Amino acid sequence: MNGKFLNNKTISLILIVCLLLLLALIYWIFKPDTQNTEHPLNQQTQSQIMGNTSETSQQNNQKGKMPVLAASLQGTEIDCPIQVDSNGKLILTVGIRSCFDYFFSSLGEKTETELVADIRQYLTATLPDSASRYAIYLLDQYVAYTHALKNIKPSGNFKTGDIDGFQKVIDQMYKVQQQFFNAAEINAFFGNERNLNQFNIDQMRIHANKSLTAQQKAAELAKLIDQLPSTLADGVRVSMQFAELQQLTQEVREKGGSSQELRNMRESLLGPEAADRLEKVDQEEAGWQTQVNGYLAARDQILKSDASIESKQQSINQLRNQSFGSKEDLLRAQSYEMIHDRK
Repeated sequence: MNGKFLNNKTISLILIVCLLLLLALIYWIFKPDTQNTEHPLNQQTQSQIMGNTSETSQQNNQKGKMPVLAASLQGTEIDCPIQVDSNGKLILTVGIRSCFDYFFSSLGEKTETELVADIRQYLTATLPDSASRYAIYLLDQYVAYTHALKNIKPSGNFKTGDIDGFQKVIDQMYKVQQQFFNAAEINAFFGNERNLNQFNIDQMRIHANKSLTAQQKAAELAKLIDQLPSTLADGVRVSMQFAELQQLTQEVREKGGSSQELRNMRESLLGPEAADRLEKVDQEEAGWQTQVNGYLAARDQILKSDASIESKQQSINQLRNQSFGSKEDLLRAQSYEMIHDRK
């Protein structure tokens, strides 16, 4: 960069890339194995495939031969859950994209050109001719799409926390997808990712709405989670509910909210049964905290006494054993001692 500092435009682009990677990470951790669509080959797609006939025929000469994986992938199971129908035609699923990304995860060990050749060899070795031709076409489009993504730039003054700015970046990404894929292909490759991206945008808008109480936010977020498609793993819903619970609980407590406000928020987000369980946990934690506070106060009195160090330690050990019955509670109490002493 010719020794100059990053300008605002470059920093903005980095922030955008980080956001997209974060959203994609959530998606790929919980990505489903389904989301199937039989491919509708439109006229444009067919012509592009026919244009690659000679190249595909050359690949078919290698039928049955598997590519040599990069060192980091050797010994792993090839993540290519690609499906074909009874007629040997490719079924559009997210597994196709998973396959491409599996190979591209070793980019750096091999060049992009080498990895594309490996994927093509794998597809022709494992799929019927019709399916492999279409899969190779999708591979070429996917590579072109990833290159085009690098040209996405923020419009206006993009800043962290700028919800409209994030939305514009997501919309730009969707427009790029439409340049390389038809509707069915987009749904298979990016459907759940789109749902999660939009969920995050809507989530940010709810949290930023200062006119809503914590309970109202919880109700809106619960609706948002319920609207997620069934193809998303249950783990996504659970993780989202937990994250929202943590954030809204902190919001209620920072504003000095009552226990009833906390209860209302939890019930709106998770339902009455979960709210009951959380209240029980709160009561148990409050009882434990009272017990610990009493123990620490008595321990402080021992430490302030004129007794010898050895005598003080014996008295503290005796007090600790009397105050806590289980081994787990004793260890937990000692952790509280260390935190208390640091303060």
